[in-house]
Amino acid sequence: MIAFIKSMLWFVKKNWYFYALIAIVGILVSLVNLLPARIISALTAGIDNDTLTKDFLIKNILLSYVFIMLLIYAVSTTKRVLQNRLKVRLFYALQVRYMENILVQDATFFERFQSGDLLTRALGDVKAVNFSGSNRLLNIFLEAVTIIVTFVAMLFIDPLLTIFAVIPLPIIFFFNFYLKKKVKRNWRRVREKSSLMGNVILESITNVRTIRAFSKEEENYEKNLKYSNDVYQVEKSNLKLNVVFQPVFDSIVAVSTIIAYAVGSYYILSKGFEVNKFVQFTIYLSMFASPLTNIGNLLNNFYQSLISADRLNEVYDAKSKVIDSPKAAPLNKIHQIEFKNFSFKYDGDKYNSLTDIDLTIYEGETIGIVGKTGSGKSTLVRQLVRQLPICSGQLFINGKSVENFKQETVRERVSYVPQEHILFSRSVYQNVALGSNLASSEDEIRHAIELADFEKDISALPYGLDTIVGEYGVTLSGGQKQRLAIARAFLKNSDILVLDDSLSAVDGKTEANIINSLQKYRKGKTNIIVAHRLSAVMKADLIIVLDQGQIVERGTHEELMAKKGWYYEQFMSQQMDEKEEK
Repeated sequence: MIAFIKSMLWFVKKNWYFYALIAIVGILVSLVNLLPARIISALTAGIDNDTLTKDFLIKNILLSYVFIMLLIYAVSTTKRVLQNRLKVRLFYALQVRYMENILVQDATFFERFQSGDLLTRALGDVKAVNFSGSNRLLNIFLEAVTIIVTFVAMLFIDPLLTIFAVIPLPIIFFFNFYLKKKVKRNWRRVREKSSLMGNVILESITNVRTIRAFSKEEENYEKNLKYSNDVYQVEKSNLKLNVVFQPVFDSIVAVSTIIAYAVGSYYILSKGFEVNKFVQFTIYLSMFASPLTNIGNLLNNFYQSLISADRLNEVYDAKSKVIDSPKAAPLNKIHQIEFKNFSFKYDGDKYNSLTDIDLTIYEGETIGIVGKTGSGKSTLVRQLVRQLPICSGQLFINGKSVENFKQETVRERVSYVPQEHILFSRSVYQNVALGSNLASSEDEIRHAIELADFEKDISALPYGLDTIVGEYGVTLSGGQKQRLAIARAFLKNSDILVLDDSLSAVDGKTEANIINSLQKYRKGKTNIIVAHRLSAVMKADLIIVLDQGQIVERGTHEELMAKKGWYYEQFMSQQMDEKEEK
């Protein structure tokens, strides 16, 4: 309950007047709904006393009933319109808050939450909280108001008859409290299983080409079927509770009605209780019992939304470890980068990914970073785009700590091409254009494509630059994806260009063309190339070799070759492999 209040309080504070207005209109609905029973009571009295006249039927019954029905329609419609507007407003606010919180997270957040899980929370859990925060919570309040209003109305008719009639009805609440733990436990399992299923489905869609390449379609189908069946089973278990206990609620209401008719009949026969009063009472009793059953169902659904609120709060409460200091200033240009005694360890790891890194990068230099797989190359360059928090040591930009600058402006000064080349289901042109914050001309985009050596591929695409590349660039080869991502970075033309093993899928000639473009058109700007193929860094001003997170070698290509260490051995091995391939 606390989690739900926490997830809703910020919205209620902003829209309290909406809730107050709906509550007022809802109370009016409860009061107006009492009026038809009075008209039926008057009609029954006229029949019982044989005093009905045509004039009485038209004026006191027909016209009054029509007026009251119109009034009920107007007030009820107003309530529904207000609630629907509130629901739409809350849904939008929850979605925006959810996405805003995700977009400011650092890389460690996405190591904790999988994409399918986040998508399931965004669709299912936001929807559950939205329904409870806008409709269910208000409806529980309004049903409670109806119970109070009708109970008072019954007391005015006959207090003792009222007590006899309502004695069985509170049992509904006892059943609800008994069901609370079961419903919450089952719904938590439903949401957890749904998240697992979402992850599997997303993996299947994303990796469909790999699945087909290894003829794993049947195995993947069985895997999806298993997770879907898990969701089905827990959903079925949840529905069983409603199926079993809903008739119990109806039976309790039926018992209450039987008692009312029995006692009422006794009153009429022995105490001269007026028939019209009894008819009015039974109508009120029906109005009293119905909200009790409704509240039971609403509470069951509300308990489910409490679990959804817990799951949303896990995302809302996740705080990025990479945050701007209150005095953070904008960064206008990068002249120098310095890592000083810099170390980093991922959460949950036993050992550092980087240890005591000392490295200074000057404006206009091209730096090569090489080393074995898992040596910390990507971890090092990801620090430049503030994806990871600083654990130990310092990272300076222009002689000041990187934490003195706003993250957004730091990222604006860096063009980063990661290992996993991310493309969107848009045209080639639009994917490249994403690299610029400003509206780039077609000539500028074509020039960036030319620098990335992608120009030769355009003629082979069915619609040239307007070809839709598909989700994650599924219609392109690995090398084409990399070159489009590089073209996007060339278009941005930032102070720093980082290629994080972004040439691994291109051939040697294409790699040479891109490196030549980089040296020619980015002269005077800083370039950082992370590579496994050493030919990509041969012309760099400085090459560092990482091993287990430490710099074990540094120097130019010629200097490292003269040392005859790891770099020398790796270069000679790659040269021999190339000769054998030829």
